Amino acid sequence: MFLAGLFLLALSGAPLVVRAQEDLFPVSIIHMNDFHARFEGTDWSSSPCSNEDECIGGYARVITVVKQLFEDLKESNPIYLNAGDNFQGTIWYNIGRWNVTQYFLNLVPADAITLGNHEFDHGVEGVVPFLETIKSPMIVANIDDSEEPTMQGKYNKSVIIDKYGRKIGVIGVILQTTYQIANTGKLKFLDESETVRAEAERLKNEHGVDIIIVLSHCGLEVDRIIAKNAGPLIDVIVGGHSHTFLYTGENPPGPDTPRDDYPVEVIQDDGHKVLIVQASCYTKYLGNITVYFDKAGEVVRYEGEPIFLAHGIPEDPDIVNELAPWKVDIDAIGKREVGKTRVTLSKSDCNYEECNLGSFINDAYTYSYIKSTPYDHPYWTTAAISVCNVGGIRTTLNKGALTYAHLVTTIPFGNTVDSFDIRGKYLLEALEYSVEKSYDEGQFSAANMLQVSGLRVTFNITKPVGERVVEVLVRCQKCEIPEYEPLELNKSYRVVTGSFLSGGGDGFTMFRDYKENTIIGEVDIDVFEETKYNLHSYISNFIQSIKKMEIKDIFFLTGIVFQFELIRASSCLQISLIFVFICTNLLQISGTDMIADAMYRQPKQKALCINILIRTL
Repeated sequence: MFLAGLFLLALSGAPLVVRAQEDLFPVSIIHMNDFHARFEGTDWSSSPCSNEDECIGGYARVITVVKQLFEDLKESNPIYLNAGDNFQGTIWYNIGRWNVTQYFLNLVPADAITLGNHEFDHGVEGVVPFLETIKSPMIVANIDDSEEPTMQGKYNKSVIIDKYGRKIGVIGVILQTTYQIANTGKLKFLDESETVRAEAERLKNEHGVDIIIVLSHCGLEVDRIIAKNAGPLIDVIVGGHSHTFLYTGENPPGPDTPRDDYPVEVIQDDGHKVLIVQASCYTKYLGNITVYFDKAGEVVRYEGEPIFLAHGIPEDPDIVNELAPWKVDIDAIGKREVGKTRVTLSKSDCNYEECNLGSFINDAYTYSYIKSTPYDHPYWTTAAISVCNVGGIRTTLNKGALTYAHLVTTIPFGNTVDSFDIRGKYLLEALEYSVEKSYDEGQFSAANMLQVSGLRVTFNITKPVGERVVEVLVRCQKCEIPEYEPLELNKSYRVVTGSFLSGGGDGFTMFRDYKENTIIGEVDIDVFEETKYNLHSYISNFIQSIKKMEIKDIFFLTGIVFQFELIRASSCLQISLIFVFICTNLLQISGTDMIADAMYRQPKQKALCINILIRTL
C-alpha cells in the first residue's frame, strides 16, 4: 500500500489510462543508468553501507520498484530501459566481473540495454561473454566492429517494441570518444547524431515506426546535441554516462542536487520537441516518466519524476535470496577492515579544486616509490610527482572504519601504479588539458581535472583554453631535501600515475606518446593498503635506533607543544630532517596515527598540516 501511494504520487495524480482520451497513446518509460555493480544497498555517498538502517538503493530495491511500476502502469504501456555502465564500481564486479552482472540483470531483463564505456574496462574480451549471455536486446548503433570479429553479430542498432499494435523503436548509442576512455581494441565509434538519424529513418521507412526513443550512454551535454541534430523522428532520449540527476520542482528527494528539469526539453529548429531524461547513478534513483503521443508520434505531454530508492522501500525477496550465496564470498574479502579515517575524504570537490581524497591517492602513489628507494640512493626518492584523473576516483571515503570494499569502491579499476620520464612541456600540456573541458557551463567543473602530489599549480580558468595554467612549481626529485622549483619545459621529470592515464586514457595522449623509461608498479589497491603498514614500520625502525635527542625547535599546534630536533641515530645514520605530520584531519590507520610524506588539505576548512620528510644519510 505504501509503495502504491508513493508511485501514484510520483505520477502527479494524473489519470493512468488515457489511450482514448484525446486519442493519445501513453508510453511509460522506467529507466536506470550507471548501475556500476551496486548489487547491495549503499550509504548516501554510494559507498558500502555499514549501517543497515541507513542503506539506500541496491539492485533488490530497483527490482521492487520496477515490478510495482509495471503493475501500476500496466495500462500505459510500460517499458524498462537500461542505459549502460553496469560493469565496475564495487567489489562485486572485481570478483564476479561480467558473470555476476549478466546473472542478476537476466533475473528481470530490461526491454533494451545499451553499452557503456565501463563495459570495456577489461577490453573487448571482457565484454563479449556478457553480450553472449545477456537476455535483454543489446543495442548500439554507432560502433563499427569490422576489425573486431568477436563483437560481430552480438548486438543490434535498435529494437522494435510492439504495444497494442503501436511500434516503439529504441536506438542505442554510445559516446563517440569512448575509445579515449576505455580499452576498446579495434572498434571504431561513429558520430552520435548522424548514426541515430540514419537508424531512425530506417525504422520509419522500413517498419513504419513513429515513436522513437534513443537509449544513450553519451552524457547530458552530448544528448542535448543529439536532440538538436538527429532529426525530427526522435522523441525521447534516455541517457546515462554523466551521472546526472534531473528533477523538476522544490525539495528534491535523496542525496543529489538537480542539474536541470526532468525531463529536459529541447526544441528543434522546426519546432519538434525532444525530451531528455537521466536518473543519476549507483541505484540511488529509478527514472519514471509517462509520455503521451498523438497519432503522428509527436509528444503532446508527459508526467512523472525519478523515484528515490530510500531505505523505506523494501528489497525484493527473490533478489535478496539470489544475492545471498554470492554475498558469502564477497563479504569474506570485502568486509575485512583495513583502516580508519578521522575525517571524510571527499570526492565532491575533485572536479574543480584540490580535494583531500585526491591528495591521499596521489600521496600513496608517490610513497610507493619513496619506500622502494634504497637508503644509499643519492636522491631522496626515485619519483617525486604524481597525478591521477578524477574519473578514476569514484566515491567518497566517509569518516570511520575503512574496509577493503570501501577502497575498491573508491578506486575500482585495478590500475598499476606506473612511473615514467616526461619533459616539462608535455607535463604542462597535460595540466592545460585537465582544465580544458567543463561539464557545466554555469559553474566550472573540469571533466578531466588532475589531482596532484609534488606539484603546485595555479590556474586561471577565465583565460582561453590552452592559456589557463598561470604557474607550475615542481617538487625536485634529484635532490637530498625536496624543494619546489619552477617547471622547466625542456627538463625531464619522473611522474607516477595509474596505468590508464599512462596509456593515454581520458584523452591524456601526451603521456602515452611522449613518456620514456616506463616502470610498471604495483596494483593501486595494494599500494593503498600497504601504505599504512610500510610507513609506520619505516618510521618505527628509525625511532628504535635513536640514541640522542636535542631540543632545538618548539612548535605550538592545536594547543599542544611538540618538541623535536635533528636526531642522531646509531650505525652512522642520521635523520637529517623530521617534520611531524600533525593535522586536524590526521588519518588513523589500524589504531596508529598515519605519518606520511603528504599534505591532506581541506581548502574550505583551511586545515593545517605539516609535511614530513624522513631522510637517511
